[in-house]
Amino acid sequence: MRTVYDLRGDVERTEFPNPFESVHLSIVGRPEDAELPPPPPDMTAADGEAMLRDLYVGALVHSAAKFGQLLTGLANPERLPAVFHCHGGKDRTGITAALFLRALGVDDETVLDDYEATRHYRKTEHQQDSLAKMLAAGVTPEAAGGVLGAPRWAMAAALTSIETTYGGIEAYLTNVAGMSVGTLERLRELHVQHGTDS
Repeated sequence: MRTVYDLRGDVERTEFPNPFESVHLSIVGRPEDAELPPPPPDMTAADGEAMLRDLYVGALVHSAAKFGQLLTGLANPERLPAVFHCHGGKDRTGITAALFLRALGVDDETVLDDYEATRHYRKTEHQQDSLAKMLAAGVTPEAAGGVLGAPRWAMAAALTSIETTYGGIEAYLTNVAGMSVGTLERLRELHVQHGTDS
């Protein structure tokens, strides 16, 4: 492994230091100086899922340059193989993986299947620390359950936003995220295996 991309914030990295030298690209879904209002006392599971939707769509806005930097790194063969991760491996990692797959030409339904499969492997018992933090912050158990899930519709909203807000994945990556067209082409050449007639 040549490159590790750590998508967590400074507090998380301080609390749980990465054991490997890493490239720090903190993925955020809102301005980093934004103050969160206290959660309402009657939040439902649907409200928790909506928080994920807002995180994913917001990350496209507030972390665009970091996505561009990461995918540019994945287009450099000297930095491969590489891995990217966050705390839970579902949300910041999930939107990053979705952008990577879409950049390679993977269709939305396959991307959503990949994201939704997370819930089969990332069980509630694997997320007890995240659950405890949300409950301590006043999030209801129902809403916390929504946040800890992998609702297909929430990621679908982000994929739709790429099309409707930015004009598609290529426009998003080469304009908002700052990748060059040539780098995007190299990314595809490196990571898409082309079949040959025999």
